[in-house]
Amino acid sequence: MSKSFFNFLFILIYQHRSKHIAIFIISFMIVFLLSSVMFISSSIKHQLFVFSNAQPDFVVQKLQSGQRTDIPNQWINDFQDIRGISHIQSRVYGRYYHLGSEYYFTIVGVDVFDEFTTNEIQNIFDGIDIEKFISGDYMLIGAGVKEFFDKNYYSEYYNFLTPQLEIKKVDIFDILPEKSGLISNDMIIMDINLARDILGVEYDNSTDIILNIPNDTEWQNIKMKLLDKHHNIQIITKEDLQKSYINLYNYKSGFFLILFIILLLTFCLVLYQRYSMINSSDKKEIAILRFCGWSIKSVVMLKVFESSVVGILSFLSALSIAYCYVFIFGAPILRDIFLGSQNISNNISFVPFVEFSLILSIFLFFITFFIASVLIPSWKIATKDIDGSLR
Repeated sequence: MSKSFFNFLFILIYQHRSKHIAIFIISFMIVFLLSSVMFISSSIKHQLFVFSNAQPDFVVQKLQSGQRTDIPNQWINDFQDIRGISHIQSRVYGRYYHLGSEYYFTIVGVDVFDEFTTNEIQNIFDGIDIEKFISGDYMLIGAGVKEFFDKNYYSEYYNFLTPQLEIKKVDIFDILPEKSGLISNDMIIMDINLARDILGVEYDNSTDIILNIPNDTEWQNIKMKLLDKHHNIQIITKEDLQKSYINLYNYKSGFFLILFIILLLTFCLVLYQRYSMINSSDKKEIAILRFCGWSIKSVVMLKVFESSVVGILSFLSALSIAYCYVFIFGAPILRDIFLGSQNISNNISFVPFVEFSLILSIFLFFITFFIASVLIPSWKIATKDIDGSLR
């Protein structure tokens, strides 16, 4: 390609700027919408993956008539003899509904005197005074819970109402990290016995038993051994947890992906029709180029480059603005669609995480249809009789 070719190309783009601006705006909006959805979806999946990796490998729950019920603590003794289990402990988990509103808190009661648990808490909160935390009735709360407490004038503590209609005052110790907000927004972590009092679980029971199994090739074998000990149990693996979280958000991104494909095909069809009904001046322009000695290949290349410049500029602009919209401004409106729920509102910030293979796929899919919808009509005109076009 010579320098004169590119000079003529940019002159042509400038001359047809009004037509290109309209195409640029529509392309920009389509790519911006899809990129924003993909950025949000990728960030959520990444955060869920990080969170689920920190979860126990197995969660064992007792079933009665198909419904989950409290599990006796003595079952830990039945399970801990199984070879391959590195850590086992009971846990209390449940929802606490706030009187006077439709909101609930997710209470997680853990054994704060267990060495494994205290190490996990210290990993989350660098420099936490763990001795003070286990010395009294304290709780670690999510950002959404903190916001809710502040609105209800509970900035230092909260009074829980037990099933025996007794008031249980629990002081706020710290707020869970913002990066875990996707899961921990409505979460409260406290001592397991404190959680038993608030949720009404007997001291001899827990809601589930959690296990860690370092060798994942032993998971199926240990699963069978657990079922052999007690057949009326439900075992939730870390993989089950990851799938449930990912499926929760996949259908929303899938909906937007289908919407994008419909929009893109509609746009390309309109673009194809626009260039198929090419006006007399455009026909004359191609005919003059052919008359001046340009080959069909050169004319087609000129149209490909002209379309590519507009397509690539609109794609890169939309991608950059979408990145800022999601990871700097927090994706207003779209965030509510993805994270909206009937419980406490979630105002988390999306952690920047971009899958470049996905961006490349979007680019190739977009630019291929975009150029093809312009190239085919231009090629048809270039192969026609130039004398007829010039007259």
